[in-house]
Amino acid sequence: MMNRLLIAALAAVFPVVLSAQSGNYFGVRLSFDVTHPAGSNDGINNGSGFTLLGIYNIGIGSHVYFEPGAGVFYNTMGIRPVEVDGAVYDGSVRNFGVRVPLNVGYRFEMFDNFELAGYTGPWINLNCTTKARLQPDFEGPAPTGSTNLFDYGWNCFDAQWGFGLTATYNRQYYLAVSGAIGISPMATFTTPESKDRIRRNTVSIAVGYNF
Repeated sequence: MMNRLLIAALAAVFPVVLSAQSGNYFGVRLSFDVTHPAGSNDGINNGSGFTLLGIYNIGIGSHVYFEPGAGVFYNTMGIRPVEVDGAVYDGSVRNFGVRVPLNVGYRFEMFDNFELAGYTGPWINLNCTTKARLQPDFEGPAPTGSTNLFDYGWNCFDAQWGFGLTATYNRQYYLAVSGAIGISPMATFTTPESKDRIRRNTVSIAVGYNF
């Protein structure tokens, strides 16, 4: 009796599993990013960069999906002008790393070949290199080389909470507008006047292709 029930259950579930798997696909995403370093007290200014991701879209039911991804990002942020020995210097922060978004979304099929979706989920950032042209405390003359900001409070990991709206045409061509709010500091800089916990806020426009 138990064997018959098990066979019947598998027979009922198997078509559903196949249906879900048949809708799964890989994709690639390229986004232009604007980064706002929240909490920098104007020490580090807004910047821009890009992110290149590979994703795997897993259908859960007819409308819900889970979309993990992995890729690389490169962001630059400005350092406010500072006067050193009577001269004004400026600089930039250059941050390269690996990003792992874990998004859950809901899709709306508007027409046979056009789909809208909304998603949200955590993004994990591994900061591989972070360098600046000026010392983080802005004291002394500008160095001739770059400064490793990991020695001055930049973290190896930071996390964001992402959300976005997407449009997909013909199930292949992809366009998205997204944002992400920093939920853990990407850097903590301490000066005699204050302690700055800087979080990464991001606004992005992405294009992509689904295979």
